[in-house]
Amino acid sequence: MNYLKQLQAFRDYQMFETELSSGQIALYYALLQINNKCSWIEWFTAANQTLETLSGLSRSGINKNRNVLKQLGLVDFESNGNRKATSYKICVLYNEDSTHNSEHNSEHRSTHNSTHNSTHNSSTLIKQDRNINKTNKDSHNSKHDKRVYEVDDINFKLAQSLLSKIEEQNPDHKKPDLQKWANDIRLMHEQDNRSYDKIQKMIDWSQNNDFWSSNVLSATKLRKQYDTMAAQANNEVKGKTIGYRKKSGRVETATDWDKVKAKKMSNNSNELQERLAKIRGKQDATN
Repeated sequence: MNYLKQLQAFRDYQMFETELSSGQIALYYALLQINNKCSWIEWFTAANQTLETLSGLSRSGINKNRNVLKQLGLVDFESNGNRKATSYKICVLYNEDSTHNSEHNSEHRSTHNSTHNSTHNSSTLIKQDRNINKTNKDSHNSKHDKRVYEVDDINFKLAQSLLSKIEEQNPDHKKPDLQKWANDIRLMHEQDNRSYDKIQKMIDWSQNNDFWSSNVLSATKLRKQYDTMAAQANNEVKGKTIGYRKKSGRVETATDWDKVKAKKMSNNSNELQERLAKIRGKQDATN
């Protein structure tokens, strides 16, 4: 198989034949890469763990997308039983008869030279990829950022929840890439240590807030502004608590000075009453 011509034919297929999903494209390129390492043998084996590493798909994503690729006639595969790698075949997409011999030989030599020092059998490739996977977990996790989220995935559900809240405010909101939003939600949970319950509450709070509902219009913005919004939400809760306490009121005890003033006012009042009584007595005596 001519690697370059197969790639070109696959790109033409995407443009003019059938629109493929990102997961299907990622899996196809992963299979091409493995077959290239195997020197383009007709049937080769590839473990799911290897395909997960190269494509960024989950186990269920691989099973789903390879079935679609087989139905489209792009690949073929056969199961070899439990605990054994599946056999795959890449279907040739270009016409060999239309290729000039000189061009073919040139490209063949180029492809052959680039893979001369590579592993020439699938079993060796699988062992190498397993070792790489064990020693490079961080790299493996970063590639999972490209995985496909199913509609029943909690990350996808929260992304859909945010979109629904936004569309309540603006039904004409531009349709986003919910796969990217779901990935941002996952990063909030896994890297920022936000529970899914708190993420849902922050979605509800932000979209009920006059300011943030017009500023948080994507999962990326929700993640970026999470701490700021959380602080504001907590202040609102504290403000309501303080306001409640103020309404309940409090009774203050009288100070010593207050007691002295009250006693002095009482004495003054008594003296005034005595003076008035004397004046009245004198007036009665003269009459």
